[in-house]
Amino acid sequence: MNSTSMVHRAQQARATSEKLLTIFSLPKPFTNRRTRIHQTNAILSWRQLQPAVEIILFGDDEGIEEFAQEHGLIHGGALRRNEFSTPLLSDAFHRAHDISAADTLMYSNADVIYTPELLSAVMRIRDENELARSVTFGRRVDVTVDDYLDWSRNDCQAIIDTKIKRNGRRSPIVCKEYFLFSRGLYEQIPDFAVGRGNWDNWMIHHARTLGVPVVNASAAIQAIHQRHDYHHLRTSRLGCYVTCPEARANLRLAGGWNGISGSSGTWHMNQERISKNSRARWNADFWLDLPEFARMVLQLPFQR
Repeated sequence: MNSTSMVHRAQQARATSEKLLTIFSLPKPFTNRRTRIHQTNAILSWRQLQPAVEIILFGDDEGIEEFAQEHGLIHGGALRRNEFSTPLLSDAFHRAHDISAADTLMYSNADVIYTPELLSAVMRIRDENELARSVTFGRRVDVTVDDYLDWSRNDCQAIIDTKIKRNGRRSPIVCKEYFLFSRGLYEQIPDFAVGRGNWDNWMIHHARTLGVPVVNASAAIQAIHQRHDYHHLRTSRLGCYVTCPEARANLRLAGGWNGISGSSGTWHMNQERISKNSRARWNADFWLDLPEFARMVLQLPFQR
């Protein structure tokens, strides 16, 4: 399906039904077994949120289009790439706006599991007048998952909860897996390379420079990240996010690291309420999380 027909399809969807949320992602190739397990577990957890949610998978790497067709999802097609042949997030964000049938969009990495509380958070944000144009992010919990999850089982959530209790660990807040945002906010972004460092903190920093409310939903949205290695890049985590040429290019495009202001919300959301963060000007979310950030930095050289 070409881009013109995809836009037409989106326009028809807006005219015939209301979608609460569009989740879009750029999966890796489905060739590696562990990657295939993690992406299947994650994306099918998003599908459990239908019909309120539509899902767009971008990319022409092996298995992406076939997976989308098999599970009734939208395949957004190939994306522009940089000189290293890495897909560009700018193309995905721009085209997601054209295809989406919702007023709220969400970029997510393709290996993150979400529970139905995500929809509750979206509706609560929509009901808050001051957040009509806003972006939401939150920390993740890292969990080891080795097998496919069967979302048709009534006890699947209990299985996930058990895994979290056994081997789950909160990741530093500088590690972002998703951005939930109002239509139009990120229609144009720099040509960041997906899966490399330094672009995610720019997203929050940029919104704050525009005066856009930023919601830290760490206590309201459960983002379950399945642990993985970096075999696809033949490098370490340090190389992927800090030292490789693409991470350095992302850093230049972002105008610097932005990790402090880019990890602090001007609003906080938990299960009961959404409120303004009185300590936002001091970037308290980052400084309170400094021990976790330091732990991550010390481990980076040893993580493959």
